Amino acid sequence: MIALSNALQAVMATKPVSYFHTVKVYDRAGTVIKAVTSHHSNVVLSDNVQYLADGSLQSVSPPSIGTSVDRSQYTLVISDPSINEGVFAETGLVGKKLAVRLCFLAHDTKTPLTNLSDTFLVYQGYGDNTAYKMDTNEIGDVLLQLICSSPMADLDHKKSIYLSRDYIRNRNPNDSSCDMIYGGSGILQLKWGKA
Repeated sequence: MIALSNALQAVMATKPVSYFHTVKVYDRAGTVIKAVTSHHSNVVLSDNVQYLADGSLQSVSPPSIGTSVDRSQYTLVISDPSINEGVFAETGLVGKKLAVRLCFLAHDTKTPLTNLSDTFLVYQGYGDNTAYKMDTNEIGDVLLQLICSSPMADLDHKKSIYLSRDYIRNRNPNDSSCDMIYGGSGILQLKWGKA
């Protein structure tokens, strides 16, 4: 169960709830190399990082919740009208750590709650892929898409194991689970559960 701070409980109790995202990208040494927010002004949270409100963070798309084991990925879209982020993508965002927080505004003051305990860490993982889209229409746009590793990505990695009586006996001399693997094509009566 998630424990909510008093300030966050007060925000959640009053509708509508106003929120914004912050995104932090680290280099391999753990230094923050990019910090942006979807809020209309710069925000400094209690992690002492200034998140820039430059309008570049277009969207944060979490995985869709469709099944009990979802393998869809987080997608962050950053606007790049000056075409500066292309170099950022080419220098290797793949494998770099990313953190996305959902932050809230206080109802009375309409200012951001800046304590990390008043935010939700909705994603922390690694960049999996990048895509760069340039629309060359008269009013075009240039977008950098950061595709983050799925929280369930490890489920996609399958490691086959081939069993034989000798393999199992090397692991545990008393294990007889594979004794009848090569018993021929006859019907085997296997007992499951307690004997």
